[in-house]
Amino acid sequence: MHQVNAPTRFGAVRRGDPAWLAHKLPAMSAAPQLQEDGLHTGIVARGVTKAFDGELALPPTDLRAPAGAISLVVGSNGAGKTTMLRILATLVLPDAGTLRINGIDPTTDGRLVRAQLGLALVNERSLFWRLTVLENLGMFARVRGVSRADRDEHCLQVLGSLGLKKFARRDAHALSAGQRQRVILGRALVGDPRVLLIDEPLRGLDADAEDLVLGELQARAAAGATVVIATPSLREYGPLGTDHVTEIQPKPDLDDDGDSADSDHLEDHDA
Repeated sequence: MHQVNAPTRFGAVRRGDPAWLAHKLPAMSAAPQLQEDGLHTGIVARGVTKAFDGELALPPTDLRAPAGAISLVVGSNGAGKTTMLRILATLVLPDAGTLRINGIDPTTDGRLVRAQLGLALVNERSLFWRLTVLENLGMFARVRGVSRADRDEHCLQVLGSLGLKKFARRDAHALSAGQRQRVILGRALVGDPRVLLIDEPLRGLDADAEDLVLGELQARAAAGATVVIATPSLREYGPLGTDHVTEIQPKPDLDDDGDSADSDHLEDHDA
């Protein structure tokens, strides 16, 4: 696999993970000025689908995620939730369908989309283990255009919102699994992106940490961000009270002719 090598202290960064994405990000100040209306803010996807090596990874999926709200993408393990997030983040190209993020087509203008989004994937292993928590966030703050003078204060504020400020000087390798999960989320929040794509943010967290994470995501949405959360279950997200839920149905079986036995792969409904 092709690798982009960061400085030796950082180690190797694999193409396609969020750490690689950071190297491709322009400064946040380069983000385009978009019309602030319902047609040009948020995410609209129609019939987006993806297969890998002939195997369906994401059935045709519609998604509507407005700015200023939290939207949930729900599906069983393997349904295609993470694939959908990777497509939205421009890490994977869809095979079919149309997609707009704040009015931009990410398949043709990926750089403009990446300037506006923060991505956190579950079980991600792209933290730099020999760096402190603050240094990990600082790298992303730098590429997102946060000035050097403001960088530490900005990152400490993000860490504080997630209950991690006391761990700012701790090396990433010394964190627990739940703490790493929150650091990965915090890294997605630096630079105040307009679009947040978050994969199972509550996995492995205790009740107090869950409250902090949900509260911060609600605050980001209230400030105007588009927040998309992928989850296998709605149960933990009841406190959000969101009406924006998209369910990715299990992949269809094929009949003897190779046709889909069930042509309706997505159900879009109110929670």
